[in-house]
Amino acid sequence: MRLGPFVVLLIAAVGVICFQAANLPPDPIYRVASGSMAPHLPGPHVMVRCDHCQFQAMVDGTVELPAELTCPNCGQASPTADSPVLPGRTIQWKPVAADELQRFDVVLLQTPSTPPSFAVKRIAFLPGESPRIEDGELYQNGSMIRKPSRQRETMKLLVFDQSHQASDNDRFLSQLPVGSGWDVRPGVLAFAPLRADKSEEGDWLIYHHRSCLPPPSPSDRDMPPKDSYGYNHALSRELFPANDLWLEWKFRHWNAKALVLKLQGTDVEASICIDFEKQVVRAQSSTESVELPLEVTSLTGVTVRAGKCDGMLFLEMDQGAQHWTFPLIATDLAFSAQPFAIQVQGGPAVLKQAKVYRDIVWLGGHGRTSAWSLDSKLAPHEIFVLGDNAPISDDSRGERGPIDIRKYLQGKLLRVQSD
Repeated sequence: MRLGPFVVLLIAAVGVICFQAANLPPDPIYRVASGSMAPHLPGPHVMVRCDHCQFQAMVDGTVELPAELTCPNCGQASPTADSPVLPGRTIQWKPVAADELQRFDVVLLQTPSTPPSFAVKRIAFLPGESPRIEDGELYQNGSMIRKPSRQRETMKLLVFDQSHQASDNDRFLSQLPVGSGWDVRPGVLAFAPLRADKSEEGDWLIYHHRSCLPPPSPSDRDMPPKDSYGYNHALSRELFPANDLWLEWKFRHWNAKALVLKLQGTDVEASICIDFEKQVVRAQSSTESVELPLEVTSLTGVTVRAGKCDGMLFLEMDQGAQHWTFPLIATDLAFSAQPFAIQVQGGPAVLKQAKVYRDIVWLGGHGRTSAWSLDSKLAPHEIFVLGDNAPISDDSRGERGPIDIRKYLQGKLLRVQSD
């Protein structure tokens, strides 16, 4: 396949990703030109560094920037002057047979326009399935579709990075007004019992969620997590609950007996406990519980991810090439404005680089999370595609409809390249 150098292709509609082609043999290379797959595959964009927390935010560069932007990490405003517009990501792809397609694959599609243009989308439903979207989740045959951990990590959206915590906007706060063993600094959550005979039972470290929306958000007002995109700085819309949320951190030091992560909902709670005394992992919701064996002997140097995704509690640990996954239990918990609480029991521990992530909240064809479904089952030659930036993506939910892979499938994404 021979492509002319830097051919600008037509942008068919708002939210459709189009490309510039480059003659970089042997494989076709395209450049993303809109934000319907952002932030994973951004089009032209601007990187704005917050003056307050030093977080660097990626925002849409195809629309005019205001004089100031609200930081999605701390909620404070910073000037945008002298912020250059950077080109969209370049992607490399290869032809793929229809029977090789899998759910959540990112594919390159030709659009039925004249002259032809191209779009990149994510496969949500496969041939023969009946697409349904409800409460931000994908459903097939009445059951919620649950992503494997690899796909969850590929599609995750950063909500808060504690390494960029503003000095006047602490998010992790001890439940105790005085006498807490927690020491919180940017990038570090450290715990040490104040006295050997003192119980840590009430010494919870609470994550307080803030909306971080323009205009600059109040730094002391907790709000339940919503499906906001910092990338879409010029878009005004109704926001919906983000109820797939998890924490990730790495242990710099561990000499304790147990760690408990409590997930706090608006009316129910759930918990995940790593118990080294009994060498088990326990999970409990309002309706069920589970206990699994723990093979890890220490958490020092271990990266932990724990929370809720696709209606399930989960716990994962990584250390070098080793990976431990603990399949836990289902929960319909809807997160409160203080979604997480951490407790360390029986000794000191140091957690670093804590981050809060959320999953994509999928919207139906009406642009909401209330139940929506396609009128018919997909034909054997059709797929249903969505854009990761659900509020602005032009995809199978609208006039584009299901994609005839016999006519419009070009290939599957191989990799993304940053300039």
